[in-house]
Amino acid sequence: MRGAYVQWFANENRPQVNGRPLIFLDRDGVLNLGRQGYVNTPAELELLPGAAQAVGALRRAGYLICVVTNQSAISRGKWDHHRLTEIHTTLLDALQLGDPDAHIDLVITCPHKYEDDCRCRKPMPGMLLLGRSLLNQASSHNIECASEMYEIPHYDVDWWGEKPTSIHPLDAMVGDRRSDMGAGWSQGVRLFRVNQYRGLIDVIERILDESDTGDKFQP
Repeated sequence: MRGAYVQWFANENRPQVNGRPLIFLDRDGVLNLGRQGYVNTPAELELLPGAAQAVGALRRAGYLICVVTNQSAISRGKWDHHRLTEIHTTLLDALQLGDPDAHIDLVITCPHKYEDDCRCRKPMPGMLLLGRSLLNQASSHNIECASEMYEIPHYDVDWWGEKPTSIHPLDAMVGDRRSDMGAGWSQGVRLFRVNQYRGLIDVIERILDESDTGDKFQP
């Protein structure tokens, strides 16, 4: 099993890609409460307070939104990509129930374990590269698929060099772990690390502040 699962969400109001900032969001601990082990069913998905309103604020500010999440439960055989699709559909429904503007463009999932040495598991930046590539190719037309697997593009990362420059100065990565920060650092985007029990709402004002360059991070 190589590559990452991608789930698009149909959206007739998706903003035009050109010139828009792109934000990458980790899932567990950013949008929903993480669980010991995994979020194994849609019923176990619990949004963090304010998550819907924060995602809605990002959309109203013109951001494209891509969720990037490590979910090794798939490669461990605990559940499959069909369950993954159900969980993420429930996530989107819950977000939009809280704020009608809280729309996510796509969710990319690495199904591999750490020891699989894949190119997509954070802190490697494969999911971020794939997300940017897919959104650059997308038009404003509705696109929807159920967890289709995509190959990860080839890349090189110089972890000992200087932080690269992002494509758009407002591009960002939000996560609760060092692995999230590492993936974002490798792409030069602004970094915002959150408390896993507070999530996105904790940093939304900072993200929307164009003068905030994000958190410092050393790989």
